[in-house]
Amino acid sequence: MTAEMAVQKMVSPLPRAPLSLVTQPRVVELDNYECFTGISQNVMDLKQFISVQASQQQPVLLIGERGLRQEQIARALHNASANWSKPFFAVNAHGLSGDALHELLFNANGHPNRQAGMLETVKQGTVFINELTSLTPLLQQRFAVYLEEQRWRKHASLIEQRLIFASECNPEERTADNRIAYGLVELLRSYSFALKPLRQRSEDVPYLARHLAGRIAKKLGKGPAEISPAALRVLMEYEWKHNIDELEAVLESALSNLPPQQVAEEFLPSHIRFAKLRSIPPDGIELPSLVDDFERSLIVTALQQSGNSQTKASKLLGLRVQTLNMKLKRFAEQGRPLL
Repeated sequence: MTAEMAVQKMVSPLPRAPLSLVTQPRVVELDNYECFTGISQNVMDLKQFISVQASQQQPVLLIGERGLRQEQIARALHNASANWSKPFFAVNAHGLSGDALHELLFNANGHPNRQAGMLETVKQGTVFINELTSLTPLLQQRFAVYLEEQRWRKHASLIEQRLIFASECNPEERTADNRIAYGLVELLRSYSFALKPLRQRSEDVPYLARHLAGRIAKKLGKGPAEISPAALRVLMEYEWKHNIDELEAVLESALSNLPPQQVAEEFLPSHIRFAKLRSIPPDGIELPSLVDDFERSLIVTALQQSGNSQTKASKLLGLRVQTLNMKLKRFAEQGRPLL
């Protein structure tokens, strides 16, 4: 679907029934989940995948870039399952060391006076593990053994627990950055789903933008938020590096800086509006401001990528640390601090 067709459809939308996922004994409304918002085949396949997995108790692997709301998908799957009333735990593997994760999940040291690990405690709930490749090889192997044991326990009706993993890397692609244990890959192969990034399904962007804008406007205490057709075209053409997270941040910035009215193209950041500049607008552009905005967006990306380390960010940008520090001070003086 072209940008023009999608925008035209958004301007004059056809009536449609509320999105819902029906499982026994639950009916889970999906309108509150932006991860299911859109019309692409990938979104349709995701709904089908969740509806099938909700009636089972198999482990699940979600493959996709950051910012696609993998934890939200995991929560939807949990809420649609028979164990919806049981606990749901999300574990961020980025923020814990291998030893800390071992102890949290398995009580690896086996000390009799220590509390049992989460996987031993949550026997009828769901545990979501964010970013599989952040786990140490030893911990991945431990998960493979645990899943094999869990499979046997299910036959004996001793446990009803689901593990959901998320990974930026596709386990089928064996690269240096993709260090996923082969045994774990084999166990999860039949229960995996690949989430496409927004840049590969731009037809979903107008629906996502309208959904997010409505939620943001409500949070800010503003009236119904509308997005102009021109702004929708710009949003569809932009390649969202951080996916839904980035789209939400852009819309929140636009809505927080204008009174209750339509979000027009001029309220979008310059680096998004002119990302694919084919000609200079008739009324011209402000080149210094445009360059300033682009520089700021590059610095923000470098800081995010380096965990807000100015030393690492300066290396990514090819700058001296002192130069980067001066630029950060300048943005702070302009009332646009980055940190």
